[in-house]
Amino acid sequence: MSETEDKIAEAAKKFALKNAFDYGKAQVGTVLNKIFSEVPKAKEIGFPVLKGIVDKAVKEANSLSREAIESEIGKYTFPEHEQREGLPELAWAGEGTSVNTRFAPNPSGYLTIGHSKVAILCDEYSKKYPGKFFVRFEDTDPKTKEPILEAYKLIVEDLEWLGCNIAKVFKQSERLEIYYRYAQKLIESGHAYVCTCSKEEMQNNRREGIGCACRDSSIQDNLDKWEKMGTSFKEGEAVARLKTDMQHPNPSVRDWIMFRIIDKSHPLTGSRYRVWPLYNFAAAIDDHEMDINLVIRGKEHEINSVKQAYLYGALGWKQPNTIEVGIIKASKDFAHKSDIRKAISEGALSGWDDPRAPTVAGFRKRGILPMAIREYVIASGIGKNDSYLDIKKLEAINRDLQKK
Repeated sequence: MSETEDKIAEAAKKFALKNAFDYGKAQVGTVLNKIFSEVPKAKEIGFPVLKGIVDKAVKEANSLSREAIESEIGKYTFPEHEQREGLPELAWAGEGTSVNTRFAPNPSGYLTIGHSKVAILCDEYSKKYPGKFFVRFEDTDPKTKEPILEAYKLIVEDLEWLGCNIAKVFKQSERLEIYYRYAQKLIESGHAYVCTCSKEEMQNNRREGIGCACRDSSIQDNLDKWEKMGTSFKEGEAVARLKTDMQHPNPSVRDWIMFRIIDKSHPLTGSRYRVWPLYNFAAAIDDHEMDINLVIRGKEHEINSVKQAYLYGALGWKQPNTIEVGIIKASKDFAHKSDIRKAISEGALSGWDDPRAPTVAGFRKRGILPMAIREYVIASGIGKNDSYLDIKKLEAINRDLQKK
């Protein structure tokens, strides 16, 4: 081991013991986050090597008895506990409440600074009110949001580098049977139906607030058509809809689509499935299944909470608490992931991890510490106003942390 690796190993042992002492079990993400402040040169070694050292320290700490941890931790000194700032209390979370959150990226590329805001806020709240933080890949659109295989791994690595404690990773593309089971339950209870109207006809009906003939079909007829969606119906010939309120002020809420047919191979499941759920169905089912009680997402999702309320009501479930937040945009040139993709294709950036790219990987190559990003995000708060990244402020936070 090099001198830097020796220092990292000692710091990893120290913080793994502290984490295990405070919470009963050490978490890799928390220990990683502390390493960069304790050993600034840690950013100079490769992430796989760094994580390997931390993994070993965490495993050893978690193998010790409570008495052994108390004995070992006495050999180290720690700074006074710092209060978390920028995160308001949750009015609904009483004493002893565990807050379970999830970060649900689409595996279409590297994490951007915008994505990191939601991920960090979710992780912070699951630590503030000790609960679980899940990563759930939303990959049920193999056509217009085609997943990239390497992204599944890269996104998890970025989150771990940011200090997120991931309890478990889920992929929605591997949960289709669960969604099908609930879809059939909704059809059998009369809360959903299969619609074979043309797209134009249904759009007009929703705009006018008129229910189509399919809406009043018998349960058996809908079950038969539901089966045909997986076998004989062609793409675009049928969709499954949830019965909501055809007089709702917002036409998009009226009988929204739960499932559609997509005849395209998926990178993970191949051609095994052709009936795929849309966001509001899969997200709501998973949030319930995973016992998520706090959902933090972009403000553009506000109407989705309204849509999902109908699904929760039909299944008799309690809807999670939600916080919609404004996003952090890197700059006017890189306001969206598509802007980064375009810059790469045109040669303006060497790749997603180019130090000039507003991605987590890019900031890592630039020498920005993960704790600097976390502090910046937490300071930005949970307001609904979008903002542009203040790179000078981020760099100032980074310099202060490097001095410690």
